[in-house]
Amino acid sequence: MPPFIAERRALKFSAISASLFALAGLVIGLASGSITILFDSGYSLLSLVLASLSLFALQQARKPADDHYPFGRLTVEPLAVLLKGVVIALVCLVSLVSALWSLAQGGRLVTLDLALVFGAVNVMGCLLTWWWLARYARVARSSLLAAELRQWQMDTWLSAAVMLGFALTWGLTLTPFAAYARFADPVMVLIIAGYFLPMPIRMVRGALRELMFGEPLGSVRQEVVREVADFDIADDDVRLAQVGSFLMVDIQLDKQQIHDAEDIVDSVEQHCIRHNLRPVTSITLVT
Repeated sequence: MPPFIAERRALKFSAISASLFALAGLVIGLASGSITILFDSGYSLLSLVLASLSLFALQQARKPADDHYPFGRLTVEPLAVLLKGVVIALVCLVSLVSALWSLAQGGRLVTLDLALVFGAVNVMGCLLTWWWLARYARVARSSLLAAELRQWQMDTWLSAAVMLGFALTWGLTLTPFAAYARFADPVMVLIIAGYFLPMPIRMVRGALRELMFGEPLGSVRQEVVREVADFDIADDDVRLAQVGSFLMVDIQLDKQQIHDAEDIVDSVEQHCIRHNLRPVTSITLVT
């Protein structure tokens, strides 16, 4: 399956799953009176909006260069990831404030049997979606899909923590400390939202790095340098920047190497294609 088709299918599947979880969570959250479930459903609704944003960004990034955008739309993907990270961080912060307010009001009672059933079903559904997207991610290497995976990873662990929290709360009602069970729901939100807050911060930091044309992390540079080593090109003569699924490669050549330029560009582009990256290659002549 071509990477572009795999990426598009994965994002559509993510949007459909998010819409189902958001609807179910909203109904059960209101019925049970749990702000934890409402937080989870709100995150699922947010996932639907952000998955739609990712699909739009994918379509825009695939458009060819034109008179208005002579270098194409390279930065659309990291812009979408940046927006997703900011919105997810805001949801975590609002949830933290809401939980603190609930604690100040004396906690709240929750219909635990309904909450436990929802928690179990939600965990299985999120885990299935995360696993399915991971299969597509092996084919399509993209920052949009990577962000979507992190988003569903967060949702899966969030749902598991919610289910565990409700199970512990139910156990608490069977002890002499049952009066404290009303505080369990907001405390769970505090723990979960606080724990996951660093994830969107990392998303924002990575997107800003790409928007500023930062050098790619990991082994990308070593692999490209190794690819062009046969042409007597030194490490310092290779400049790289990864922007979403685009890899920008600038290679400095002196005049004696100009006859190798076409082979060098072809070698770099073939390497990018093998790694599901879209190359933007240029040659700079130095004297």
